[in-house]
Amino acid sequence: MDIREGIKSQFLDLGIEPSDSILDKCVEICLLHNIDEDAFVETWMAYSVTNLEGEAPTIETLSNMERKEFANKNNTSSTNTPGSRPPTTPLTIYNKTPTSSKKPAVENWNRLENITPKGTKDAGLFGKHLSTPVSQPNFSPASFSPIPTTPSGKYSARTNAGESVVDFSERTPGDWVGKERVALTINPYRDEVLTSRCRIMMEPLSEKAAVLNDVIERVGSYLVEINGLQEPTYNRNVSATEVVCVGRICCDSNDHLNPCSVLLEGSQDKCLGQSVPLDLSRLAHFTLFPGQVVAVVGVNPTGQRFIATKLYHSAPLPLPPLLPRFTAPIEIVIAAGPFTQTDSLTYEPLEDLMRYVTSHRPHVLILVGPLVDLRQHQLTAGSIAETYDDFFDKIVKGVVNQLKGSWTQVVVVSSADDAACLPVFPTPPPLSQHPSPPLHLVPDPALLSINGLVIALTATDSLMHLGKEEISFPPGGSDRLGRLASHLLQQQHLYPLWPPIEGLTVDSELWDTHASLPLTPHILVTPSHFRYFIKHLHGCLIINPEHLTKGTAGGTFARLEVEPPTDDVWTPAS
Repeated sequence: MDIREGIKSQFLDLGIEPSDSILDKCVEICLLHNIDEDAFVETWMAYSVTNLEGEAPTIETLSNMERKEFANKNNTSSTNTPGSRPPTTPLTIYNKTPTSSKKPAVENWNRLENITPKGTKDAGLFGKHLSTPVSQPNFSPASFSPIPTTPSGKYSARTNAGESVVDFSERTPGDWVGKERVALTINPYRDEVLTSRCRIMMEPLSEKAAVLNDVIERVGSYLVEINGLQEPTYNRNVSATEVVCVGRICCDSNDHLNPCSVLLEGSQDKCLGQSVPLDLSRLAHFTLFPGQVVAVVGVNPTGQRFIATKLYHSAPLPLPPLLPRFTAPIEIVIAAGPFTQTDSLTYEPLEDLMRYVTSHRPHVLILVGPLVDLRQHQLTAGSIAETYDDFFDKIVKGVVNQLKGSWTQVVVVSSADDAACLPVFPTPPPLSQHPSPPLHLVPDPALLSINGLVIALTATDSLMHLGKEEISFPPGGSDRLGRLASHLLQQQHLYPLWPPIEGLTVDSELWDTHASLPLTPHILVTPSHFRYFIKHLHGCLIINPEHLTKGTAGGTFARLEVEPPTDDVWTPAS
């Protein structure tokens, strides 16, 4: 194989299809500087990754590489022959963790070496090239170019750092500092726990239909029971007198729901899964969204359209039967990602949060993902020199290390927007090198028991998704955010919207098993792009801490001081 074909073959192995003019330029450089195709392609890859973020070669970039890499070496490398390999330019990796059991950068770059079979390999070559010439913040990724350490202008210019923006309490809180160690046990509330070893997206349509039917029957029967309604009937039965029908709200098209496009899809048992148009004109008020399970009272004079006169949709379950078990107040800090700004990888907000946590010593720190945000363009541009899994572990390890010797336990909630997690909802937690306490990696959503205090957590913006699809009459209600949040409890589900919003991949079987609520939790944490709030609904304290960062600016986090039960009574409002 001649040098031209050798270069072309190696570029094709790298997914690059060079044009004839590019190949001519490559051959010209090889002949002029007396190097073989192996050394040329390796040098190009190092140059491209370091300077061009891995772009394919052009005439201009090849000329620039030639001037930088070969022109100054030509006079000192006269002994090189086409069959020998000259020294390549060291590939510097910044902010690399010195001790890593996985060594992902070495493994990945050795794979690049394996595409060039000619010549001998220096076992210590890449070990010498991987250096850390400058120090970086604790949570920054390893990268092929230095990460700017200048603070983000908008973030550093904020004037209200540490300011309390909303309060919820019937008493004056203390100084928010943990005073004493409290023996806490954090466990999943459910018997069945979602892990990274579970099967995902492996469901025939029949199973998906069965899952959706089960939701109608479960929530629908509870609606009938708590409202004292008569036995539901087939939704297309002709009836001049009022009857009850139970089903799921659907839209008659792929567009957004509106009052004229509402369908009621019945269960397989009562209605053979058939749908009937709903006439809402006789209702004084209603709030509907796709996937909502409702019980409707009305008539169907023709069998073709159900005219609703009453509509029931609120079916919150009881609170946990047992009281929380702790004898002293517990401090909880909750923050939701992203944890760095869109214009920076320094993770300043997370650094600031950890300074707050180490000084205030909460008993529990809850970090709601994503930690490695897929929407951060600098992370996904190919400029970091470690895998997403290793970067996730690096962040987690940095958090745990800063809390060594303290009583703070850390809960990390997975997210489908996290590059280290599976892009599916519900989202299993990633595998980690630090799986034992004080660290708890939990799925999204998660239902936890902290000494009997039941907390529901989700990283998915259910409120925003519901807000985009919900219709309400009359419009302009007094508390839209409270209404959206109440849907989660009233529908017994942390993501009651169906079909899910575009862009969210949902496994329906896991959705039913792990996102449904077997009870109303004491506390529900649902971070959203909506403005932060704290609300007490259906006996549950619902918290939207918003996000730790908002674009290039700072955001908010939540802190809770939970009092123990008094006189065998405990409520979130106490």
